[in-house]
Amino acid sequence: MIKEEHKYLMAKHFKTNSGEPNNRVEWLDIAKAYGIIAIVLGHILTGSPTAHFLYWWHIPLFFLIAGIFLKPLKSTDAWSTFFKKRVISELLMYTGIGLLLICLYTVIHHQSNQFLMKHLFDLVLGGRTLNFYTSTFWFINVYLLTIMTVTVLISVTKNWLIVLLITIVGLFLGTGYQQVTWMHINGFAMMPWGMDTVLITAFYTYLGYLLFHGHLKWLQKAVINLPIMMLAVLVIYIHSKGNFSFRLSLKSHLMQSSLPIGLAVAVIPVIFSLAIMVCAYFTSKIPTKFWLPIIGRHTLAIMYGHKLFLDLCLLIGIRSLPVRLAIGIIAPVMIALIVQKVGKSIFEIGQGNAFL
Repeated sequence: MIKEEHKYLMAKHFKTNSGEPNNRVEWLDIAKAYGIIAIVLGHILTGSPTAHFLYWWHIPLFFLIAGIFLKPLKSTDAWSTFFKKRVISELLMYTGIGLLLICLYTVIHHQSNQFLMKHLFDLVLGGRTLNFYTSTFWFINVYLLTIMTVTVLISVTKNWLIVLLITIVGLFLGTGYQQVTWMHINGFAMMPWGMDTVLITAFYTYLGYLLFHGHLKWLQKAVINLPIMMLAVLVIYIHSKGNFSFRLSLKSHLMQSSLPIGLAVAVIPVIFSLAIMVCAYFTSKIPTKFWLPIIGRHTLAIMYGHKLFLDLCLLIGIRSLPVRLAIGIIAPVMIALIVQKVGKSIFEIGQGNAFL
């Protein structure tokens, strides 16, 4: 029964072979939209209390959602398809867009060829070495490593308790230190691709798999979603009264809290990620969704491109927060839509020529 539900969910949420979006789970797209808006806003309000709050949950949310669409792989063909569609295709995009953005930054900011070569090599090193227009690319590094890790775990054993214990142990190991002080790359305390961050993100991803794999409807019940929202509000209230502190930066592997750090990193991001999902579900029920489903379907384009457009806004003198936020979100989406349109046209022309 679970397998049939999973197939139905996958068919609803993923694109068809023709490249056209199928009947997607709209509230998941809206949840992703809220997450990417939070990321862009956090990069505009860097260092502010609002940004610190957004960092509590915006990246964990994406890893939680990533877990929903993983499944055990039992054959060589299944693994081959996984690597081609989920890993290699993403690596090609990561490399191509990374090269373009680094070249654009070099030209726009009149940097030297030495600067260009150094930062092109940073695409190989990944993690904290990625800065300027590619500063969010660390997410792709950790995302790919995480989905591969969790897929291996759920493929090796069907025992959910064993996998959960492994990811919990990993999380507590990952939160047991502040950065990899024993390894420095290009002046940064880090491992290549920030791979040690997977100790934390694998927990969120497997939790998403465990909670939602093939059965999304439980979150839609008032007996569940209302307590989640109340708990999130309570946490905000307690924090506002100064009863606990919490800061989380997964890219820098920096975690601070007056609470036990492992417990804080395990619980607080999950509470708010679930609360955002609940908000997204209720948003999906209102008539006007303010372009949120479209934004949610193009979060990767925004993740890759928003730093470029935020920088261009400053260069031409745009300081307004709402305007910069809108441009940082809408401009990459428009480019993605144009690329999709052109790609579809080329594909149709190619198909037409094949029948001539």
